[in-house]
Amino acid sequence: MDFDVQADLIPLFKGLVMGLMPYAQAQDVELRFQPKVETLHASYNPQKVLSEITVLLSRVITFTPQSYQISVSVGNCDEDIGKCTLVIENSGVNLSKLGEIIASVSRGLSIEELTRGTRFVVEIPIDEEKKITNLNSKDKLLPKQYPQYFSTIHKRLTNHFDHTDKIQKAAEAKSPEYGVFMKKVNAVIHSNLDNCDFSVDGLADAMALSRAQLFRKVKQLTQMSPSTYIRFTRLEEAKRLLQSKKVDCNVTEVSYSVGFANVSHFTRSFKRQFGMNPSSLVA
Repeated sequence: MDFDVQADLIPLFKGLVMGLMPYAQAQDVELRFQPKVETLHASYNPQKVLSEITVLLSRVITFTPQSYQISVSVGNCDEDIGKCTLVIENSGVNLSKLGEIIASVSRGLSIEELTRGTRFVVEIPIDEEKKITNLNSKDKLLPKQYPQYFSTIHKRLTNHFDHTDKIQKAAEAKSPEYGVFMKKVNAVIHSNLDNCDFSVDGLADAMALSRAQLFRKVKQLTQMSPSTYIRFTRLEEAKRLLQSKKVDCNVTEVSYSVGFANVSHFTRSFKRQFGMNPSSLVA
């Protein structure tokens, strides 16, 4: 959809960050969206704006060490030159020399080295003939002015990194043995999805491994601990059930069917993983 729209940049980039949240969590990286203003209206092309920034942010997440943070902010604008600024800042390691990251944005990217981190500043082209408004703006856009494809983009980003079959294929790409291992892990977890008592000990017993051996292999192939991966798989199946038109069940029924004994805990975990409440997927 290659055309400009007049809309608010803040929800656009919030949707992008929330869509990549599951991938960041799988990498054990804290991803935060911290806009400097509440609204930032501009005329822009969503497809052009999102494509390169999505790749850039994904690669920054990939190369940021575990247990460190990435913040995304937007807010600085220059109406005279028709540009807005988005800033991606990571901690833990300086990524300014990585060509794979630098090459992800064709133009308008500047990089600043921090003491233990990097600041990526992206200039976003906007229509300089259109009015830009900031926190003090009284010219609010109505929700109905957002095009339908924004929702589509959000769903696409949310689904991009959250499938166990993609993790399994990545394991297979490393070696046939790794692929077989992940197939067995996934099979054991899926056979126990509705068992709220199923834990890491049960998975280790089924795989004939010690907890330490299981942790080491699962962490290597998924970037998650076994307990996190079990929860990840439960929630992925819950999302599939909630989105399925063939299955008629509510949030409570789904939460129990994937091994959550507490619906409130399920809702909090679901929102943390997918950036949305499970009730928003119920038709």
